Amino acid sequence: MPSFSKQSQQQLSTCHHDLQAIFTAVERTIDCEVSCGHRSRDEQEKAFEEGRSGFHWPESHHNDKPAMAVDVMPADIDPEDLRRWHWFGGYVRGLADRLYDEGVVTHRLHWSGEQGDPELSKYPHFEIYLPH
Repeated sequence: MPSFSKQSQQQLSTCHHDLQAIFTAVERTIDCEVSCGHRSRDEQEKAFEEGRSGFHWPESHHNDKPAMAVDVMPADIDPEDLRRWHWFGGYVRGLADRLYDEGVVTHRLHWSGEQGDPELSKYPHFEIYLPH
């Protein structure tokens, strides 16, 4: 059974409890790495400058405490394999929907790959769906 590294556990611990529940369930089946939970002001500005985020501080859901966004990817994925990204994103969304329907989590989940842009399909960004 896969298990998160200490670094992944630490990053996930900075996230909303729904994200923790969802990705703990995902990790039972798929070996994953959590690269980012909460981002400080400096971390957010660096992510913006490097093109890893389209938002300045404090506009990203990574900037909330607890973070309402998390970046998670399978440990063995080829970043250019869109089919695998879509499979992973669909798996996570399906599991998150089931946990929502069962009352385990209280929010729906959104994946960046759902926007229809092939480039965004390769991003490991998931966030709590917050209706406007």
